[in-house]
Amino acid sequence: MVSLTFFGVIAVGAMLVFYALEERAPVYILLFAFACLLSSAYGFLQGAWPFGIVEAVWSVVAWRRWRSRIRPRDDRASQTAVPIVCDMSAFTPAERRSYHELRGRIAAGIGESVTTCLGFHARLADASALGEIAEWLALERRCCPFLDVALELRHDRSLWIRVEGPPDAKAFLAEEFVEFLTR
Repeated sequence: MVSLTFFGVIAVGAMLVFYALEERAPVYILLFAFACLLSSAYGFLQGAWPFGIVEAVWSVVAWRRWRSRIRPRDDRASQTAVPIVCDMSAFTPAERRSYHELRGRIAAGIGESVTTCLGFHARLADASALGEIAEWLALERRCCPFLDVALELRHDRSLWIRVEGPPDAKAFLAEEFVEFLTR
């Protein structure tokens, strides 16, 4: 019985650790799914079949989240190529002025930035201009349709913008958004 208890502690402990690390990389979601399977086995071996069933379901849920998290990267290569070109003619003169003003204010408010394999994430120091940030992202998306842009309100109350594109746009993003990346 001691070895079964030890197995249960390891399985449930691994599940908790990998759950805590999920945001760092998709591999932790996969490891969480595996730890859920081990916890499920522990539940059935222990005779607590409801626990075993719940953990088996959690392993399926986690596996599906892992698949959805890695799928966008895989699907990008098979999508129809959108030219890596910014089209400033998509704006009226007033929208163009607004775009540049908003972009300057947002770039000035960046607290830190992190490059990713497809672009960058930038943490904004002040969330008071949430409407302006959303307006700028909408304009950015109109002039650069090849970009994926997002506003993220994270659990720690931080505010991030995400700008990513196809793999061959990485150099373009580094050059075009240099003021966002030098924080």
